Amino acid sequence: MPIEPGKRFSRERREFSMLQQSMKAIAIASLVAVFLLMTGVASAQTTKVPVLVDYYANNYNGSYVDGTLRITNFGSTGGGPAPNGNLCAMIYVFDTAEELQECCGCVLTPDGFKTLSVCRDLTSNPNNNETLYTGEIKIITSPPNAGGGCDPSFGGPGGTVTVSGALAAWGTHVQNVDGSYQVTETASQLENASPADVNRITKFLCGSIVQNSTGRGICTCGTGD
Repeated sequence: MPIEPGKRFSRERREFSMLQQSMKAIAIASLVAVFLLMTGVASAQTTKVPVLVDYYANNYNGSYVDGTLRITNFGSTGGGPAPNGNLCAMIYVFDTAEELQECCGCVLTPDGFKTLSVCRDLTSNPNNNETLYTGEIKIITSPPNAGGGCDPSFGGPGGTVTVSGALAAWGTHVQNVDGSYQVTETASQLENASPADVNRITKFLCGSIVQNSTGRGICTCGTGD
C-alpha cells in the first residue's frame, strides 16, 4: 500500500533525527579519544587515573616526633616480565599553597616494603627551599622504565604517563593534642584523578623539578625494598 505523503515525511524526519543523534554521539566519542591521547596518560581506566592520597601535618614540631609513609607492593600485579614484577611508587609532595615541592620515584619489589620519613625523605629538600609543615602526598603506581628505574616525570612534557599495577600505603600523622604531639595511623585513600591533572603534576610540575638538574625538589626513598 502506498505511504501517504504526510506519513512518509514524518518517517523520514524521524530517521533523519536518529541519524543526527548517531553522528553527534560519534563526534563526542572522537573528541574524548583525542583528549585522552593529548593528555599522554595510558591507563586501564580511560577516564580516571587511580591515585593514593595522604597528608602530613605538624612537621618539624621541635619535639622530634616524625610522620612516616609506608608503601608495599603486595605482589598481585607488576610491571615486569613476570606477573608479579617490580613496581614504581611515584611520589609527589605538595605544600598548603598546592605547590608541588618534591617528587621522586621508588622501586618496590614483589612483597617489598618501604618506610619513608616525612621529615628526612619527603620534606627536607623542597623546591622553594622553605620549610614544609603541612601538606598533601600523592602516589601513582607505574611499571619501571625500560632501564628498571622510576622517573616521576615520565620523561617530561613529551613523555607518556603509564599507570598499572597496585600498591598499598599507610601514613602516620603527627597530631597536636592540647600542646602534646601524638601519632595516628591511617591507610592512604585511593582516589580517581583526571588524566589532565595527572599529566600536569607528573610531566610538567615534576618534569620542571627533574629537568632543572640541581637536585632541589627531589625526595628520597627511605628504607626497605
